[in-house]
Amino acid sequence: MNIVQNNIDELNAELVINLEPSDYQDRVEKAIRDYRKKAQMPGFRPGHVPSSLIKQRYGKSILAEEINNVLQDSIHKYIADNKIKILGSPMPKVDNDFQGNWEEPGEFKFSYELGLSPELTVVLDKSQSFPYYKMDVDDTLVNRQMRDIARRYGKMSDPDVSETEDMLMCDFVELNEEGEIKEGGIFSKSTVSIEYIKDADTQAKLIGIKRDDSVVVDPHTLNTNHEELAKMLGITHHDVHHLQSMFKLTVTDIKRIEAAELNEEFFTKVYGEEIKSEEEMRERTKADLEIMFARDSDFLFKKDFAIEITNRLNPQLPDGFLKRWIKLTNEKPVSEEVLDIEYPAYSQSLRWQLIENQIIRQYELRVMPEDAINHVKQVLASRYASYGMPIEDEQLEDMAKRALSDQKEAKNVYDFLYEEQMVVLVKENCTIEEKVLNYDEFVHKVQH
Repeated sequence: MNIVQNNIDELNAELVINLEPSDYQDRVEKAIRDYRKKAQMPGFRPGHVPSSLIKQRYGKSILAEEINNVLQDSIHKYIADNKIKILGSPMPKVDNDFQGNWEEPGEFKFSYELGLSPELTVVLDKSQSFPYYKMDVDDTLVNRQMRDIARRYGKMSDPDVSETEDMLMCDFVELNEEGEIKEGGIFSKSTVSIEYIKDADTQAKLIGIKRDDSVVVDPHTLNTNHEELAKMLGITHHDVHHLQSMFKLTVTDIKRIEAAELNEEFFTKVYGEEIKSEEEMRERTKADLEIMFARDSDFLFKKDFAIEITNRLNPQLPDGFLKRWIKLTNEKPVSEEVLDIEYPAYSQSLRWQLIENQIIRQYELRVMPEDAINHVKQVLASRYASYGMPIEDEQLEDMAKRALSDQKEAKNVYDFLYEEQMVVLVKENCTIEEKVLNYDEFVHKVQH
């Protein structure tokens, strides 16, 4: 066997493989013997079909299968031995200058395309600066959170007239262009939280309303999240995109949560002996919010860093090869139109993945099995603690190991921990420009 690599350019190469009969004959003969053992044909006992008949009927397909096995094993070994960094997998050339005779097998020649990974070096030092967005945890935000906590431990009442923070039980009926009930239209029951409605006009319609009162609303003004609006109206996400009708909203009930009084009984119930005054609760609430939004800041930083470093390094890819490879390996046919639409996002994701892997190798980041176990234990402990169900460490260990036995779950955990290490690495080595945003600015940044 002879394998020759021809580099077309920095990102594309060709493997030319010449096979001699000695490279595949033994494997073909063994495959025929194995096939003979289980072959069943009329007139012959199982396992006693003549080899000549097996060769006559199945010899060509067995030959093709074994030669393909030889090729795949040889290509894989050649790539590993020569430490060639490839993208996708080797692909038979479209204009394959194949040489060989399947009827009278002898020497064969095959050609394969390779898509090569670009050479990368990632510099992370003080000359590299990246923005880091932080939430301004101001008094307004702290007050809102304290109010929400107090309401969480408050009591429910049934007022006669709605106010800003009330929740409405509603019937929805779709209307036609004349404002009449649409025949065959949408009918649903759902709840509406007045305080979360962004549209001022719609919110104003629902403040001061009573049971059995009705108003006409554009459903898109009730909730800008299409998934949540679909659930509210009992339709699909797809249908929401095409929904243009107005709806008659009839209030069937009004619910109000009256906040608990911030007194000693409340502090003991919520915080135990840790908090004894409203001022201490304020300090604790501010600290908790800062921790919570710090996680969001890190999430945002990882996302922005990936985009920024990818654009700066701009690694080139063998785009033509990758597009052909996607079409060849996809389970369903992929049209050129679909490929043109989806390839840019695939390319961006792949380029970041190459950079991320290079950072891990170059800066020797390591996530050990015990790191993964401890992370899952912390997540599980926090989850069960929120239900008031503390769990022994030994039981947590067993649960974490079971969770990590799932390959998909393990990959998610390891990816997360590598990303955490990368954030620490960038923060320590690069120039970080902190930018403080107010609540609305920060939420908009995270969601977009």
